Amino acid sequence: MASLIAKKKANKLYYYVVESARVDGQPRIVQQTYLGTADKLAALLKDRTAPVPVSAALREFGLPGALWLAAQRSGVWRVLESMWPQPRSGPSTAHYVLLAAIHRICQPGPKTEVADWYGGTILQALWKFPPERFRSQDFWDCFDRIRVSESGRLSQGEDELDEAQLRLLAVWKEKQLVSRRLLAYDTTNFYTWVASTNQRNRLAQRGHNKQGRHNLRQVGLSYVLDSESGLSLCHHVYAGNVADVVEFPEALARIVKMLDRNQIERQSVTLVFDKGTAALENTLRLEQAEVGWISALPWNQAPRELRECAVEELPLCSSDQPGVRAAAEKALVHGKEYLCVLKYSSSFAGEQLHSVTTSLSKVLQSLRRLSIEVAKPGCRLKETQICNKIRRWLASPFLEDLISWQLEAEGTRWRLQFDFDAAAFQKLLAHRLGRLVLLTNRREWTAEQVVAGYSGQQQIEQVFRGLKDGDWLGWGPMYHWTDSKIRVHAFYCMLGISLLKYIHKQTQAAWPGLSMEQLLEELRQIQQFLLLYPPQGEKGPPRIATVLSKQTLPQQLLARTLGLDQLGITSKSR
Repeated sequence: MASLIAKKKANKLYYYVVESARVDGQPRIVQQTYLGTADKLAALLKDRTAPVPVSAALREFGLPGALWLAAQRSGVWRVLESMWPQPRSGPSTAHYVLLAAIHRICQPGPKTEVADWYGGTILQALWKFPPERFRSQDFWDCFDRIRVSESGRLSQGEDELDEAQLRLLAVWKEKQLVSRRLLAYDTTNFYTWVASTNQRNRLAQRGHNKQGRHNLRQVGLSYVLDSESGLSLCHHVYAGNVADVVEFPEALARIVKMLDRNQIERQSVTLVFDKGTAALENTLRLEQAEVGWISALPWNQAPRELRECAVEELPLCSSDQPGVRAAAEKALVHGKEYLCVLKYSSSFAGEQLHSVTTSLSKVLQSLRRLSIEVAKPGCRLKETQICNKIRRWLASPFLEDLISWQLEAEGTRWRLQFDFDAAAFQKLLAHRLGRLVLLTNRREWTAEQVVAGYSGQQQIEQVFRGLKDGDWLGWGPMYHWTDSKIRVHAFYCMLGISLLKYIHKQTQAAWPGLSMEQLLEELRQIQQFLLLYPPQGEKGPPRIATVLSKQTLPQQLLARTLGLDQLGITSKSR
């Protein structure tokens, strides 16, 4: 028979489980098992009697939680609620718009997948709405209630999406989240799945698609962001067959309206844009708008003496811009004196050299194979076909100046000769690669100030890459076929970009140099587990405990910086 006994050693009690039996008629301990002190015995008893979870569920926590906190702290949620107040019951339009933005960041996909995804995130626990309230039809009904003017102009005064953009800038200005000193502007386009037979859609039109999908209808997007914070200040969706130069006057009118509405002095703002919108008419409009601006100047419009200046003669910039040289001089451009700046970047020169040599190697090999093919008897290629094919190969930058070719007929055969111009290649290395000419009406600025201001253009290019590649936020696939739905889609995509930029800016102080891709990856790994325990007693309800996944040191740092620890407090409910 087993029993529990205590033995005192050095004024401490130690417990044993013993079994006794009679040996030769006398009671003796035949087996004993050491248990330890009273504290150790109590801990062992507690572990043995602790309940075992019945089931466990995984919930996305880090990324959706950080985006929800960013929407609250940046004032985005306040603006959305002021635009679309909460109804008596159920989610408001603000919930649908913000959820669409967060879903595009966390798990891009159609609206039919939102409800299931939402049910597996921390948002359901925070918002308290069942997943059934976010069906795809609920999104369409909600978006139909948003008033959108057909032309999308600010002058309409009743466009809720444009009004929301203006209110967002006012809130960010109040919270000092935007610098308002440098505004980067650029345009791009996105292909759609709108059918060619759809005559009701005015935005989706055929044009030169920058993603190479020329067979599909596309929409254009002009975009303005704050060069320091990266927040989206203004955007405009326009028809896909409108050129960048033609879109600029419309975008400029919206920018000026945005500045005047928020009482931002025009002279205090410098607009930065690339050479795609540089034209005489647009330069005149910029002067009339009374804003500062920096533009990349087309190479053939730059002063010849400046663009052919030797690299060694260009002064080096400070350590803030390593490998960059720049020189400035005043010149007459578009009928007025402006400041021209020649920028040389060694890293940019290396990138261009790699691109040129790679393209050059491919084209020369293709020309060699083509020359053999057309020289064969019975070749069916016609002269126009051969010439068009060669011109397509030489369409890449600089190749037409580096490769010379000649096509001659010899009886029924073609004779194709080509050559590589080594002298032109040396001239390209010495006077073209790595160079960029900038034009600005800030005539009192130094060359380095102009170069630093233009570097804000890189942020907007990163945004476009993040949208198209889906690394930051998945713009596509976009199956909307009405103009209003496309504009709503663009609004919550740009809203999502602003939330990401806000989070990224917050983390830079704690983790300098953290890229957007690293930030998203670390936040996605922070998960929450819901543990379901059996009820206490026979009639009690099941108990639920929430715990966070084990975090690395960088993830703990991000959680503290973004305030995720406030959402992830372990709780138990009965």
